[in-house]
Amino acid sequence: MGNLNVMSSIMRNLTKLAKSPQGKKLVDRAQQIAKDPKTKEQVDKAKVKFAEMRDSASKGGSTGGHQPASRKPNSDSPDDHKAA
Repeated sequence: MGNLNVMSSIMRNLTKLAKSPQGKKLVDRAQQIAKDPKTKEQVDKAKVKFAEMRDSASKGGSTGGHQPASRKPNSDSPDDHKAA
């Protein structure tokens, strides 16, 4: 029953914060960040990555869904600017 009291206390404090002027500023800032196209792109990439990990784990992958990341060429990589 102690966990319920802790959660109730946390929720009360969060509600109090959200209604305060500082909390309203934080909520406005979070909404701006959420609407940013770059943030949406990062979220979409994370969704794909987690879906791939979930699918790999559900298929009985021997690595438990934690496969090493493949190195993809990146135009920002210094290796891409070496003479061929």
